[in-house]
Amino acid sequence: MSYPASATRLFLLLSASAIAAEPGSLISYSEVARKEVRLGDHKITLIRVRPPSLPKVAPATAAPPRPPTAEEKAYEERVATKGYATLQVSATVYFGRKTIVTELRWRNDAGDIEYRAYSNVDFRYLTELTQLETETTVYSWFPFLYECDLASWPKNEKSPLPPGLDFSANEAEYFVEAGAKALKSEETTLAGLDYLHAYYQLHFAELKAGYEKREKLAAAEEKARRKNPPTVPDSTLRWWPVTANSSTR
Repeated sequence: MSYPASATRLFLLLSASAIAAEPGSLISYSEVARKEVRLGDHKITLIRVRPPSLPKVAPATAAPPRPPTAEEKAYEERVATKGYATLQVSATVYFGRKTIVTELRWRNDAGDIEYRAYSNVDFRYLTELTQLETETTVYSWFPFLYECDLASWPKNEKSPLPPGLDFSANEAEYFVEAGAKALKSEETTLAGLDYLHAYYQLHFAELKAGYEKREKLAAAEEKARRKNPPTVPDSTLRWWPVTANSSTR
């Protein structure tokens, strides 16, 4: 491949092995100059080489697609008649007091109106649920989740939650800060939230166990990282300039 006379490009080849060409490598390098730089404890060796002769690589061939399973076929037939939507709802989970409250926020299609709702569902349990299917719609959901520990909230500052929130003791539910008329255009989003709350209530034990398992695993991994901090091995970078008078294949 050749380039115009005005073009000069750098081809970079990264390697975490020794400076010499790797054993069994099909490429041989002729060194021109080298320089070492440090980024903290990490050393990078920059080696300028003469343009090597690169081997031709056959284009990759894609493997034939796997035929769908009976379950996948049934799913495709079921959702073929349904609409698709994205549930663009962000959530802040407030914990640290007697009850957990999740604040939900989303905007209308025009983006000029923000809706806010309050739920007694711990949305941290739902972060693994990224696709929802109701009777009429298949949702894609990418949870934007925040957490706030109210136990450390300054006592002299106003609570971020409105007063008077009153939830049922044994039901997953939410309240929206808007009238029925204003929410008429939000029926698709509300149907998705209805689904999430119903799913939470039906699968609470499973969701709670999954969340606690993930938290326990994350804590163990963090403890291991602190005990044995990962190290970055020294690396080697080989480069050569490519001008109008040289080419590579």
